[in-house]
Amino acid sequence: MTEPNGQFDRRTVLRGMGGGAVGLAGVGIGVAGSAAAQEALTVTGVWTGGEEEDFLAVVDYVEDQTGIDITYQPRDTEAILTGTLMDYEAGVATADIVVMPSPARIQSDAERGHLAAMGDVWDPDEFATDADQVSADGEIYAAPFKMDLKPGFWYRQSFFEDNGLEEPEDYDEFLDLLEEIDGVSGVEAPIASGNGDGWPLSDVTEGFIIRQENGGQLQRGLVDGDTQFTDERVVAAFEEIQDLLQAGYFSEVRDFGVQYEFFWENETPLYFMGSWTPAFEAIQDPDDLGYFMIPGAEAMVAAENWFTVPQYSENVEAARTAVETFVSAEGQQVWAERGGFIASNAQVPDEAYDVEIMGDLADRADEVDLVPDLDDTVGDPFQSEFWASLTGLWARPDQDVTSLVDSLADLLQESVADGGGL
Repeated sequence: MTEPNGQFDRRTVLRGMGGGAVGLAGVGIGVAGSAAAQEALTVTGVWTGGEEEDFLAVVDYVEDQTGIDITYQPRDTEAILTGTLMDYEAGVATADIVVMPSPARIQSDAERGHLAAMGDVWDPDEFATDADQVSADGEIYAAPFKMDLKPGFWYRQSFFEDNGLEEPEDYDEFLDLLEEIDGVSGVEAPIASGNGDGWPLSDVTEGFIIRQENGGQLQRGLVDGDTQFTDERVVAAFEEIQDLLQAGYFSEVRDFGVQYEFFWENETPLYFMGSWTPAFEAIQDPDDLGYFMIPGAEAMVAAENWFTVPQYSENVEAARTAVETFVSAEGQQVWAERGGFIASNAQVPDEAYDVEIMGDLADRADEVDLVPDLDDTVGDPFQSEFWASLTGLWARPDQDVTSLVDSLADLLQESVADGGGL
Protein backbone atom coordinates (compact mmCIF):
# COMPACT_ATOMS: atom_id res chain seq x y z
CA MET A 1 0.00 0.00 0.00
CA THR A 2 0.98 3.67 0.03
CA GLU A 3 3.39 5.04 2.58
CA PRO A 4 2.06 6.42 5.90
CA ASN A 5 1.00 10.07 5.72
CA GLY A 6 1.54 11.01 9.36
CA GLN A 7 -2.14 11.69 10.14
CA PHE A 8 -3.13 9.09 12.70
CA ASP A 9 -5.87 10.51 14.93
CA ARG A 10 -5.00 10.45 18.63
CA ARG A 11 -2.63 7.51 18.41
CA THR A 12 1.15 7.80 18.28
CA VAL A 13 2.67 6.26 15.17
CA LEU A 14 5.75 4.10 15.61
CA ARG A 15 8.09 4.25 12.68
CA GLY A 16 10.83 2.01 11.37
CA MET A 17 11.30 -1.71 10.94
CA GLY A 18 11.78 -3.98 13.89
CA GLY A 19 12.69 -2.78 17.34
CA GLY A 20 10.12 -4.93 19.05
CA ALA A 21 6.93 -4.08 20.88
CA VAL A 22 6.83 -0.63 22.39
CA GLY A 23 3.67 -0.85 24.44
CA LEU A 24 1.97 -3.27 26.77
CA ALA A 25 -1.60 -4.41 27.17
CA GLY A 26 -4.69 -3.31 29.03
CA VAL A 27 -7.28 -5.60 30.54
CA GLY A 28 -9.30 -7.81 28.20
CA ILE A 29 -11.17 -11.08 28.74
CA GLY A 30 -12.51 -13.38 26.03
CA VAL A 31 -12.27 -16.89 24.66
CA ALA A 32 -8.54 -16.35 24.30
CA GLY A 33 -8.20 -15.89 28.04
CA SER A 34 -7.60 -13.04 30.47
CA ALA A 35 -4.73 -10.59 30.55
CA ALA A 36 -3.00 -8.64 33.26
CA ALA A 37 -3.45 -4.89 33.24
CA GLN A 38 -0.80 -3.14 31.14
CA GLU A 39 -0.47 0.13 29.20
CA ALA A 40 -1.26 -0.72 25.58
CA LEU A 41 -1.08 -3.14 22.70
CA THR A 42 0.53 -2.26 19.40
CA VAL A 43 -0.81 -3.45 16.05
CA THR A 44 1.19 -3.15 12.84
CA GLY A 45 -0.47 -3.47 9.43
CA VAL A 46 -0.40 -2.16 5.87
CA TRP A 47 -3.41 0.16 5.95
CA THR A 48 -2.83 3.87 5.30
CA GLY A 49 -4.90 6.78 4.03
CA GLY A 50 -8.63 6.08 3.86
CA GLU A 51 -8.11 2.43 4.76
CA GLU A 52 -6.28 3.45 7.90
CA GLU A 53 -9.18 5.65 8.96
CA ASP A 54 -11.52 2.69 8.51
CA PHE A 55 -9.26 0.38 10.49
CA LEU A 56 -8.97 2.91 13.31
CA ALA A 57 -12.76 2.85 13.59
CA VAL A 58 -12.47 -0.91 14.23
CA VAL A 59 -9.68 -0.23 16.72
CA ASP A 60 -12.03 2.11 18.59
CA TYR A 61 -14.64 -0.65 18.72
CA VAL A 62 -12.13 -3.20 20.04
CA GLU A 63 -10.89 -0.76 22.67
CA ASP A 64 -14.43 -0.13 23.83
CA GLN A 65 -15.24 -3.83 24.01
CA THR A 66 -12.05 -5.02 25.70
CA GLY A 67 -10.74 -2.06 27.68
CA ILE A 68 -7.38 -2.52 25.97
CA ASP A 69 -5.59 0.59 24.71
CA ILE A 70 -4.39 -0.07 21.17
CA THR A 71 -1.85 1.87 19.12
CA TYR A 72 -1.73 1.35 15.34
CA GLN A 73 1.65 1.23 13.60
CA PRO A 74 1.45 1.38 9.76
CA ARG A 75 4.17 -0.16 7.58
CA ASP A 76 4.28 -1.16 3.95
CA THR A 77 4.17 -4.84 3.04
CA GLU A 78 7.89 -5.19 2.44
CA ALA A 79 8.69 -3.58 5.79
CA ILE A 80 6.40 -6.01 7.57
CA LEU A 81 7.80 -9.04 5.80
CA THR A 82 11.45 -8.14 6.28
CA GLY A 83 11.09 -6.47 9.68
CA THR A 84 9.30 -9.38 11.29
CA LEU A 85 11.76 -11.85 9.80
CA MET A 86 14.67 -10.07 11.45
CA ASP A 87 12.88 -9.43 14.72
CA TYR A 88 11.59 -12.96 15.16
CA GLU A 89 14.98 -14.50 14.55
CA ALA A 90 16.27 -12.21 17.29
CA GLY A 91 13.43 -13.23 19.62
CA VAL A 92 11.75 -9.83 19.45
CA ALA A 93 8.09 -8.99 18.81
CA THR A 94 7.74 -6.38 16.06
CA ALA A 95 4.35 -5.55 17.59
CA ASP A 96 1.90 -7.34 19.86
CA ILE A 97 -0.34 -8.04 16.84
CA VAL A 98 1.10 -8.28 13.34
CA VAL A 99 -1.28 -8.17 10.36
CA MET A 100 0.38 -10.53 7.90
CA PRO A 101 -0.70 -10.73 4.23
CA SER A 102 1.29 -13.88 3.41
CA PRO A 103 -0.05 -17.30 4.45
CA ALA A 104 3.28 -18.84 3.43
CA ARG A 105 5.13 -16.65 5.90
CA ILE A 106 2.62 -17.47 8.63
CA GLN A 107 3.19 -21.19 8.14
CA SER A 108 6.94 -20.69 8.10
CA ASP A 109 6.89 -18.50 11.22
CA ALA A 110 4.66 -21.01 13.01
CA GLU A 111 6.94 -23.93 12.19
CA ARG A 112 9.87 -21.96 13.63
CA GLY A 113 8.00 -21.35 16.88
CA HIS A 114 7.57 -17.60 16.39
CA LEU A 115 3.77 -17.41 16.69
CA ALA A 116 1.14 -18.04 19.34
CA ALA A 117 -1.62 -20.51 18.47
CA MET A 118 -4.95 -18.95 17.45
CA GLY A 119 -7.24 -21.95 16.96
CA ASP A 120 -9.44 -21.08 19.95
CA VAL A 121 -9.85 -17.45 18.87
CA TRP A 122 -12.17 -18.11 15.88
CA ASP A 123 -14.38 -20.86 14.50
CA PRO A 124 -13.48 -21.69 10.87
CA ASP A 125 -17.04 -22.98 10.31
CA GLU A 126 -18.29 -19.39 10.66
CA PHE A 127 -15.81 -17.92 8.19
CA ALA A 128 -15.46 -17.95 4.39
CA THR A 129 -11.75 -18.70 4.61
CA ASP A 130 -9.64 -21.86 4.70
CA ALA A 131 -7.76 -22.30 7.98
CA ASP A 132 -5.38 -24.79 6.33
CA GLN A 133 -3.57 -21.83 4.76
CA VAL A 134 -2.31 -20.74 8.18
CA SER A 135 -1.98 -24.09 9.93
CA ALA A 136 1.08 -26.07 10.92
CA ASP A 137 1.24 -29.43 12.68
CA GLY A 138 -2.53 -29.45 13.13
CA GLU A 139 -2.71 -26.05 14.86
CA ILE A 140 -4.01 -22.70 13.53
CA TYR A 141 -1.68 -19.71 13.92
CA ALA A 142 -3.63 -16.74 12.53
CA ALA A 143 -7.16 -15.33 12.43
CA PRO A 144 -8.74 -13.83 9.27
CA PHE A 145 -9.97 -10.26 9.09
CA LYS A 146 -10.43 -8.29 5.88
CA MET A 147 -11.04 -10.48 2.82
CA ASP A 148 -9.89 -8.94 -0.44
CA LEU A 149 -11.65 -10.43 -3.43
CA LYS A 150 -10.02 -10.07 -6.84
CA PRO A 151 -13.17 -10.29 -9.00
CA GLY A 152 -11.99 -9.04 -12.39
CA PHE A 153 -12.11 -5.81 -14.38
CA TRP A 154 -13.66 -2.71 -12.82
CA TYR A 155 -15.19 -0.06 -15.07
CA ARG A 156 -17.37 3.04 -14.83
CA GLN A 157 -20.97 2.36 -15.78
CA SER A 158 -21.29 5.90 -17.13
CA PHE A 159 -18.37 5.29 -19.51
CA PHE A 160 -19.97 2.10 -20.82
CA GLU A 161 -23.35 3.82 -21.23
CA ASP A 162 -21.91 6.88 -22.96
CA ASN A 163 -20.03 4.70 -25.45
CA GLY A 164 -22.60 1.95 -25.99
CA LEU A 165 -20.42 -0.73 -24.40
CA GLU A 166 -21.54 -3.97 -22.74
CA GLU A 167 -19.92 -6.53 -20.49
CA PRO A 168 -18.46 -9.38 -22.58
CA GLU A 169 -20.05 -12.83 -22.45
CA ASP A 170 -17.06 -14.72 -23.88
CA TYR A 171 -13.40 -14.11 -24.68
CA ASP A 172 -14.04 -13.07 -28.28
CA GLU A 173 -16.44 -10.41 -27.03
CA PHE A 174 -13.79 -9.34 -24.52
CA LEU A 175 -11.31 -8.79 -27.36
CA ASP A 176 -13.98 -6.86 -29.28
CA LEU A 177 -14.60 -4.72 -26.20
CA LEU A 178 -10.91 -3.87 -25.93
CA GLU A 179 -10.85 -2.83 -29.58
CA GLU A 180 -13.92 -0.62 -29.10
CA ILE A 181 -12.48 1.04 -25.98
CA ASP A 182 -9.16 1.60 -27.75
CA GLY A 183 -10.99 3.66 -30.33
CA VAL A 184 -12.65 6.02 -27.83
CA SER A 185 -11.24 9.54 -27.78
CA GLY A 186 -9.14 10.30 -24.70
CA VAL A 187 -8.30 6.67 -23.93
CA GLU A 188 -4.60 5.96 -23.39
CA ALA A 189 -5.12 2.18 -23.37
CA PRO A 190 -8.12 -0.03 -22.49
CA ILE A 191 -6.52 -1.74 -19.46
CA ALA A 192 -4.69 -0.05 -16.60
CA SER A 193 -1.29 -1.49 -15.66
CA GLY A 194 -1.04 -0.95 -11.92
CA ASN A 195 2.21 -1.82 -10.23
CA GLY A 196 4.12 -1.83 -6.99
CA ASP A 197 7.02 -4.27 -7.13
CA GLY A 198 5.32 -6.67 -9.54
CA TRP A 199 2.04 -6.53 -7.69
CA PRO A 200 -0.72 -6.10 -8.86
CA LEU A 201 0.51 -7.21 -12.28
CA SER A 202 0.49 -10.59 -10.54
CA ASP A 203 -3.24 -10.28 -9.83
CA VAL A 204 -4.26 -9.76 -13.43
CA THR A 205 -1.90 -12.58 -14.47
CA GLU A 206 -3.59 -14.94 -12.01
CA GLY A 207 -6.92 -13.79 -13.42
CA PHE A 208 -5.88 -15.08 -16.83
CA ILE A 209 -4.61 -18.33 -15.31
CA ILE A 210 -7.93 -18.87 -13.52
CA ARG A 211 -9.92 -18.26 -16.71
CA GLN A 212 -8.35 -21.33 -18.31
CA GLU A 213 -10.07 -24.74 -18.30
CA ASN A 214 -10.71 -25.92 -14.73
CA GLY A 215 -9.07 -22.69 -13.56
CA GLY A 216 -9.92 -23.11 -9.89
CA GLN A 217 -8.37 -26.56 -9.84
CA LEU A 218 -5.38 -25.23 -11.78
CA GLN A 219 -4.78 -22.46 -9.24
CA ARG A 220 -5.00 -24.84 -6.29
CA GLY A 221 -2.72 -27.31 -8.04
CA LEU A 222 -0.09 -24.62 -8.53
CA VAL A 223 -0.36 -23.53 -4.90
CA ASP A 224 -0.06 -27.11 -3.65
CA GLY A 225 2.76 -27.97 -6.03
CA ASP A 226 0.68 -30.74 -7.62
CA THR A 227 0.60 -28.89 -10.96
CA GLN A 228 3.71 -27.70 -12.75
CA PHE A 229 4.01 -24.05 -13.73
CA THR A 230 4.85 -25.33 -17.20
CA ASP A 231 1.28 -26.65 -17.55
CA GLU A 232 -0.01 -25.75 -21.01
CA ARG A 233 -2.83 -23.73 -19.44
CA VAL A 234 -0.35 -21.49 -17.64
CA VAL A 235 1.54 -20.99 -20.88
CA ALA A 236 -1.75 -20.16 -22.63
CA ALA A 237 -2.53 -17.51 -19.99
CA PHE A 238 0.86 -15.86 -20.48
CA GLU A 239 0.42 -15.95 -24.25
CA GLU A 240 -2.97 -14.23 -23.94
CA ILE A 241 -1.43 -11.47 -21.83
CA GLN A 242 1.46 -11.17 -24.27
CA ASP A 243 -0.99 -10.75 -27.18
CA LEU A 244 -2.78 -7.95 -25.32
CA LEU A 245 0.50 -6.23 -24.47
CA GLN A 246 1.67 -6.39 -28.07
CA ALA A 247 -1.67 -5.01 -29.25
CA GLY A 248 -1.19 -1.99 -27.00
CA TYR A 249 -4.19 -2.82 -24.84
CA PHE A 250 -2.31 -2.42 -21.54
CA SER A 251 -1.35 1.08 -20.41
CA GLU A 252 1.97 2.43 -19.24
CA VAL A 253 2.95 0.86 -15.91
CA ARG A 254 2.26 3.18 -12.95
CA ASP A 255 1.98 2.88 -9.20
CA PHE A 256 -1.31 1.10 -8.57
CA GLY A 257 -2.66 4.01 -6.48
CA VAL A 258 -1.81 6.61 -9.11
CA GLN A 259 -3.36 4.38 -11.76
CA TYR A 260 -6.76 4.78 -10.08
CA GLU A 261 -6.70 8.45 -11.07
CA PHE A 262 -6.23 7.55 -14.75
CA PHE A 263 -8.93 4.91 -14.39
CA TRP A 264 -11.44 7.37 -12.95
CA GLU A 265 -10.74 9.87 -15.75
CA ASN A 266 -11.53 7.08 -18.28
CA GLU A 267 -8.01 7.20 -19.67
CA THR A 268 -7.54 3.53 -18.70
CA PRO A 269 -11.18 2.42 -18.44
CA LEU A 270 -10.63 -1.21 -17.30
CA TYR A 271 -8.69 -2.01 -14.14
CA PHE A 272 -8.19 -5.53 -12.76
CA MET A 273 -8.29 -4.76 -9.06
CA GLY A 274 -9.61 -5.92 -5.73
CA SER A 275 -12.71 -5.31 -3.64
CA TRP A 276 -11.07 -2.32 -1.94
CA THR A 277 -11.67 -0.31 -5.14
CA PRO A 278 -14.96 1.42 -4.15
CA ALA A 279 -13.30 2.92 -1.07
CA PHE A 280 -10.18 4.20 -2.86
CA GLU A 281 -9.81 7.97 -2.65
CA ALA A 282 -9.76 8.53 -6.42
CA ILE A 283 -13.19 6.85 -6.77
CA GLN A 284 -15.55 9.81 -6.50
CA ASP A 285 -18.82 7.88 -6.90
CA PRO A 286 -18.78 4.16 -5.99
CA ASP A 287 -22.30 3.80 -7.37
CA ASP A 288 -20.87 4.41 -10.84
CA LEU A 289 -18.70 1.30 -10.62
CA GLY A 290 -19.31 -2.03 -12.30
CA TYR A 291 -17.13 -5.09 -12.75
CA PHE A 292 -16.98 -8.27 -14.77
CA MET A 293 -14.97 -11.45 -14.36
CA ILE A 294 -12.61 -12.37 -17.18
CA PRO A 295 -14.74 -14.49 -19.53
CA GLY A 296 -14.20 -18.17 -18.79
CA ALA A 297 -13.43 -17.67 -15.11
CA GLU A 298 -15.55 -19.61 -12.64
CA ALA A 299 -13.27 -18.98 -9.66
CA MET A 300 -12.11 -15.86 -7.85
CA VAL A 301 -9.06 -15.13 -5.72
CA ALA A 302 -9.78 -14.34 -2.09
CA ALA A 303 -6.82 -12.95 -0.15
CA GLU A 304 -7.17 -12.39 3.58
CA ASN A 305 -5.35 -10.13 5.99
CA TRP A 306 -4.38 -12.39 8.88
CA PHE A 307 -3.91 -11.34 12.50
CA THR A 308 -0.93 -13.02 14.14
CA VAL A 309 0.52 -12.74 17.64
CA PRO A 310 4.28 -13.19 18.09
CA GLN A 311 5.30 -15.50 20.92
CA TYR A 312 7.78 -12.82 21.98
CA SER A 313 5.08 -10.30 22.91
CA GLU A 314 4.88 -9.59 26.64
CA ASN A 315 1.10 -9.50 26.23
CA VAL A 316 0.17 -12.64 24.31
CA GLU A 317 -3.16 -13.24 26.07
CA ALA A 318 -4.30 -9.62 25.77
CA ALA A 319 -3.33 -9.68 22.09
CA ARG A 320 -5.31 -12.87 21.51
CA THR A 321 -8.31 -11.31 23.26
CA ALA A 322 -8.07 -8.24 21.00
CA VAL A 323 -7.78 -10.43 17.90
CA GLU A 324 -10.89 -12.34 18.91
CA THR A 325 -12.83 -9.06 18.97
CA PHE A 326 -11.26 -7.74 15.75
CA VAL A 327 -12.37 -10.78 13.74
CA SER A 328 -15.82 -11.11 15.33
CA ALA A 329 -18.86 -10.38 13.16
CA GLU A 330 -19.46 -7.18 15.11
CA GLY A 331 -15.85 -6.07 14.74
CA GLN A 332 -15.71 -6.69 11.01
CA GLN A 333 -19.11 -5.07 10.50
CA VAL A 334 -17.65 -1.73 11.65
CA TRP A 335 -15.44 -1.58 8.53
CA ALA A 336 -17.99 -3.25 6.24
CA GLU A 337 -20.43 -0.40 6.93
CA ARG A 338 -17.77 2.13 5.94
CA GLY A 339 -17.20 0.51 2.51
CA GLY A 340 -14.30 -1.09 0.66
CA PHE A 341 -14.38 -4.15 2.89
CA ILE A 342 -15.51 -7.74 2.44
CA ALA A 343 -15.73 -9.55 5.76
CA SER A 344 -14.18 -12.97 6.18
CA ASN A 345 -16.71 -13.63 8.95
CA ALA A 346 -19.82 -15.01 7.24
CA GLN A 347 -22.01 -13.82 10.11
CA VAL A 348 -21.73 -10.17 8.99
CA PRO A 349 -25.22 -9.33 7.61
CA ASP A 350 -25.76 -8.27 3.99
CA GLU A 351 -27.27 -4.95 5.09
CA ALA A 352 -23.89 -3.98 6.55
CA TYR A 353 -22.62 -3.21 3.04
CA ASP A 354 -23.81 0.33 2.40
CA VAL A 355 -22.34 0.45 -1.13
CA GLU A 356 -24.50 -1.79 -3.29
CA ILE A 357 -21.67 -3.27 -5.33
CA MET A 358 -19.93 -4.42 -2.14
CA GLY A 359 -23.01 -6.42 -1.22
CA ASP A 360 -23.04 -7.82 -4.75
CA LEU A 361 -19.41 -8.90 -4.34
CA ALA A 362 -20.17 -10.58 -1.02
CA ASP A 363 -23.02 -12.47 -2.69
CA ARG A 364 -20.84 -13.40 -5.67
CA ALA A 365 -18.28 -14.84 -3.26
CA ASP A 366 -20.94 -17.32 -2.16
CA GLU A 367 -21.59 -18.35 -5.76
CA VAL A 368 -18.11 -18.93 -7.17
CA ASP A 369 -15.13 -21.05 -6.25
CA LEU A 370 -12.83 -19.01 -3.97
CA VAL A 371 -9.16 -19.85 -4.44
CA PRO A 372 -6.02 -18.62 -2.67
CA ASP A 373 -3.72 -15.97 -4.06
CA LEU A 374 -0.90 -17.88 -5.79
CA ASP A 375 2.19 -15.81 -4.99
CA ASP A 376 1.10 -14.71 -1.51
CA THR A 377 0.35 -18.28 -0.47
CA VAL A 378 3.49 -19.81 -1.97
CA GLY A 379 5.85 -17.01 -1.00
CA ASP A 380 9.54 -16.70 -1.85
CA PRO A 381 11.68 -17.44 -3.75
CA PHE A 382 8.85 -17.85 -6.27
CA GLN A 383 6.97 -14.66 -5.40
CA SER A 384 9.85 -12.24 -5.86
CA GLU A 385 10.92 -13.80 -9.15
CA PHE A 386 7.30 -13.97 -10.35
CA TRP A 387 6.93 -10.24 -9.73
CA ALA A 388 10.25 -9.47 -11.42
CA SER A 389 9.35 -11.61 -14.42
CA LEU A 390 6.01 -9.85 -14.87
CA THR A 391 7.63 -6.43 -14.64
CA GLY A 392 10.03 -7.63 -17.33
CA LEU A 393 7.23 -8.96 -19.52
CA TRP A 394 5.39 -5.63 -19.41
CA ALA A 395 8.65 -3.90 -20.34
CA ARG A 396 9.57 -6.39 -23.09
CA PRO A 397 6.41 -8.12 -24.32
CA ASP A 398 8.22 -9.69 -27.29
CA GLN A 399 10.18 -12.14 -25.11
CA ASP A 400 9.65 -15.91 -25.22
CA VAL A 401 6.96 -16.58 -22.60
CA THR A 402 7.63 -20.32 -22.66
CA SER A 403 11.15 -19.67 -21.42
CA LEU A 404 9.78 -17.24 -18.84
CA VAL A 405 7.38 -19.89 -17.51
CA ASP A 406 10.13 -22.52 -17.51
CA SER A 407 12.35 -20.27 -15.42
CA LEU A 408 9.65 -19.97 -12.75
CA ALA A 409 8.69 -23.65 -12.57
CA ASP A 410 11.54 -24.87 -10.35
CA LEU A 411 11.18 -21.86 -8.05
CA LEU A 412 7.51 -22.66 -7.55
CA GLN A 413 8.31 -26.24 -6.52
CA GLU A 414 11.13 -25.02 -4.26
CA SER A 415 8.84 -22.53 -2.53
CA VAL A 416 6.12 -25.12 -1.97
CA ALA A 417 8.67 -27.57 -0.59
CA ASP A 418 9.98 -24.90 1.79
CA GLY A 419 6.61 -24.49 3.43
CA GLY A 420 4.39 -22.67 0.95
CA GLY A 421 1.15 -24.07 -0.42
CA LEU A 422 -1.85 -25.31 1.51
